[in-house]
Amino acid sequence: MESDAVSVGGDERLLRAMRNAWSGLGTMPSAEAMRLYVKILDEEKPNWWDPKAMEREAKRTNKGMLQRNGLRALPDGIAEECERGGGATWTFMEYGGKRAPPRFQHAACVVGDKMYVIGGSHRGRFLSDAHELDLSTSTWRLLKPRPGSTPLPPCAGHRLASCMGQVYVVGGRFKGSDSNDMDVYRMKMANGEVDEIEWVRVETRGDEAPCARRGASVTVLNDGLKLVVFGGESFDRSFLNDAWILDMTSYTWKRIECSDKQSLPEARADHTSTLWGPETLVVFGGTSETKVFDDVYALDLVHYKWSAITPRGKPPPPRAGHCGVLLGDGRYWALVGGGNNARGLTECSVLDLDDMSWVARRDAFVAPPVVGEGMTLCALGTRDGYEAIIAFGGYNGQTQNETQVLLVPEDFPDHETAKNGSVSFPKNDATKTESDAASASETDNGSTSSFMGFIKSTKSSSNTTTTTTTGDPKQEPPTDARTPSSAEDVRRENAELRRSLHRLRSDAKIVADAHDKLVETCNALERELGAERERSSELEEKVRALADQLKSVGGHSGSFFSP
Repeated sequence: MESDAVSVGGDERLLRAMRNAWSGLGTMPSAEAMRLYVKILDEEKPNWWDPKAMEREAKRTNKGMLQRNGLRALPDGIAEECERGGGATWTFMEYGGKRAPPRFQHAACVVGDKMYVIGGSHRGRFLSDAHELDLSTSTWRLLKPRPGSTPLPPCAGHRLASCMGQVYVVGGRFKGSDSNDMDVYRMKMANGEVDEIEWVRVETRGDEAPCARRGASVTVLNDGLKLVVFGGESFDRSFLNDAWILDMTSYTWKRIECSDKQSLPEARADHTSTLWGPETLVVFGGTSETKVFDDVYALDLVHYKWSAITPRGKPPPPRAGHCGVLLGDGRYWALVGGGNNARGLTECSVLDLDDMSWVARRDAFVAPPVVGEGMTLCALGTRDGYEAIIAFGGYNGQTQNETQVLLVPEDFPDHETAKNGSVSFPKNDATKTESDAASASETDNGSTSSFMGFIKSTKSSSNTTTTTTTGDPKQEPPTDARTPSSAEDVRRENAELRRSLHRLRSDAKIVADAHDKLVETCNALERELGAERERSSELEEKVRALADQLKSVGGHSGSFFSP
């Protein structure tokens, strides 16, 4: 029975049923008891007899994510912003160009060294614009629809997905749309540096297709060839708990049919989801018409089975309209922003996926200075372990468009986190003044989420944007304090040294990768040479055997070539 405990993952209910079946051998025919025992295993743990299936279960981890998908180095613009912040401190990006206007319930994703921000809601209006942030140069630019092409309809509550280097808009509520099918659009970039794009509506297929919805979660599988869609809110204001897979090579929908309907999560929208290992989807939080959730569910994408999970530790408060990002090479899932029916949430929560427990330290991950509902977080990491996060937009009584950057500490989440009590807006920031919160929460065909009621109660609460601390003007500085000019010189020198170190690390990584590739090429050539030598040796043996055969024939019947 000890091996059985391993194969069922320590499920006490299942173990108890198995023990009852096993103990029944003494009171019922052994064949009947064994059939019951095996039936329980088959129902609760499909392929329990398959060692490969057990091996997949044991490898439920995201470890190695950066080695598979990481960049060679952080883009220069992000590296410089992180250096300017002095480490594990959020900084407001100093940018060029014209940044994206304020918005929330938008979508964002990173492709290579570019971040894209598309659509969203502002003052009750849906947006259809697309903006690109070059992470190498810290420059924003507006991407305009190509003349003559069909623009993207104004939308909110959608998601962006990066698949095979392409950007897709998935789901959301589109202004003026009368389609009941879930829309998918592909962003087609113009060649070169032209600020033009073309939107292509993807014609999906399949025996069934998900209905149109906003606030669903969209997760890209590790192979980048499939998307998993869960939940959301339909156009008739019904909350959903169905799950679908979209094959991005054939654009074919497949419904995930679960045999055990009792295990399905409650219908919800504005939740978050992420991958846990190669074949498991994890869902947290969200909202329905009457409640906000704090539960965690896992979906087995091989056997199509849902399971409720209770991580160890103190759970976070119910949360919806938040965003999540994987850190620490995919081990930690940080949840930021959002709120519930009582208040907006500025504190962050971190779930350790490997240990399946809530990280106890409340300061393990500090929220950016500007945090709210409907904001986005994008993560990017390097193969040698550097990770950075970019936060944009959101609503916290005002609609925001701050671009905030954080370098994740190497020892996350056990670092001594720097506090954010002393942050200020960069000089090139234009402070935004919005209309009253009531006007911002006005809906356009239901553009705001069903839990937006918490905003009014938090407009003047602790959910503020930034705090600037200054010293007492009457207080004399210490006698050994540096003068402002010399302190500024040291700061610039320190930043330059950090930049030089970053470049050296990047160059060293490039050289190491080139060396590894050269070694692999040499090994391959040696293997090919060895194979050629073996083939040559075999041919020589065949030639010798043929010569011996010819000599033998000639010795018995004269010359082989004689007439």
